Amino acid sequence: MKVGRNDPCPCGSGKKYKQCCLAASRAVDSSGDLAWRRARRVLEGFPPRMMRFISDAYGEDALDEAWQTFLARDDGFDPESPHIEAFTGWLFHCWSPDPLETSVVDESLHDVVPSTAYLERNGRHVDPALWRYLESCVDEPFSFYEVLRCDAGRGLRLRDVLTADEHEVLERAASESLRADDIVYAQLARFDGVVMLESCASVVIPPVCKVQIVKFRTKIMEGSAVSGKALLREWDYELRDLYVELVESLVAGKPPALQNTDGDDFSPQRLVFDIDSAQAAFDALSHLAIDTPREELLAGAERDTGGSLLSTRFTWTEAGNPRNVAWGNTVLGDIEIDGKRLSVRVKSAERAARFRDIVAAALGDAARYRATEHQSIERMMAEAAERGDGGAGLDEESAALQELPEVKARIAEMMARHYESWVGEPLPALDGRTPLEAVRTPDGREMVEALVRQLERGGGTAGAGVDASVIARLRSRLGLLRE
Repeated sequence: MKVGRNDPCPCGSGKKYKQCCLAASRAVDSSGDLAWRRARRVLEGFPPRMMRFISDAYGEDALDEAWQTFLARDDGFDPESPHIEAFTGWLFHCWSPDPLETSVVDESLHDVVPSTAYLERNGRHVDPALWRYLESCVDEPFSFYEVLRCDAGRGLRLRDVLTADEHEVLERAASESLRADDIVYAQLARFDGVVMLESCASVVIPPVCKVQIVKFRTKIMEGSAVSGKALLREWDYELRDLYVELVESLVAGKPPALQNTDGDDFSPQRLVFDIDSAQAAFDALSHLAIDTPREELLAGAERDTGGSLLSTRFTWTEAGNPRNVAWGNTVLGDIEIDGKRLSVRVKSAERAARFRDIVAAALGDAARYRATEHQSIERMMAEAAERGDGGAGLDEESAALQELPEVKARIAEMMARHYESWVGEPLPALDGRTPLEAVRTPDGREMVEALVRQLERGGGTAGAGVDASVIARLRSRLGLLRE
């Protein structure tokens, strides 16, 4: 966030920004702007010139060969691919022909990246500024960078998720479109005292994907004798594979490698049924809450003046877990009976189909399936009820009811209860640990923080269903008070 002239100076002096570091900041900005303009000038027309050099020096098949190496599969080069922006920088500054597999005939180019070959073969004809820039690019490996701050139109503060190094990056375009907590697969360049964004994948990675990146980091750092840039180079292939997996999952609209505790694909949804009797529905389905006495299930129930059941809610559970033998039972869904309406929230298509079968067998014609509300992963992280009913949708009356203040208040209450319990639920994303357990380790804490930040992206906005106060309480319970 940009510091205003009359804001407290971020250096901590207690003075106003204009009375403290503003002048020095302007001097740095002026110097940075000069370096940025110089770099843009020497790079003008360079990419097509480099592509011609690669074709002439490495051969016409080099582009396809590099593309297949980048993706780790035998695809032909695709200029329309979402990977093209990251690939171009990687081709110039990182790729080199493998002597054992390459079709490049010139052996002097084996294991030599194109930028280095370009400098060696053009020598004194290369602009000294371009020489410095390309040498910096060759020295910088690709990595995953988390956006800490955006100064729109000026620059970014990035943290390398794998090495924890932080960088003030001078960048015009990306700082306009990125926002805090985004993750980018990118390569930096250092030029005349400033850090610039040399290559950046066009697909922005959301905070929830940081969980997989942190797990990857834990894996590569165990027993490694190197760190920093050397670590990134040592794991270059695996790092790139992770990038391709994440981006292609995001482009396809699929959640990246998320499953529920049964191993089913993660697909949060809510099933709705019309019922004849709340009491009959409870009597037929209460056995789904194993090990919970009937009296306890009805402790918070609402009844009419005659004592008849109006509404109640309870958890659908079963004994054990197929993937975690140590678990006593597994939570399969949340059941709510409210007057003439029965609903269940589940997190996979398999559980949804199973519940429909149970209702059909237990209630028969006394329960009629009405609709299914689907939720995207990002919405699920915020528990926002974004409907995708596939034509079976809720009627206009139901939609109107959901807009009533008292209904919205009820939904907010339900969301608050959900996240009160969420902190104690074992999560597949955390390898079966609960958020409260995971935050006890540095890596686990970082993963839980990523999940909460994904939730915040939907929290506190219209229709998101999660009030900012709920997120604040969630952070407080987890000890993740945000700066």
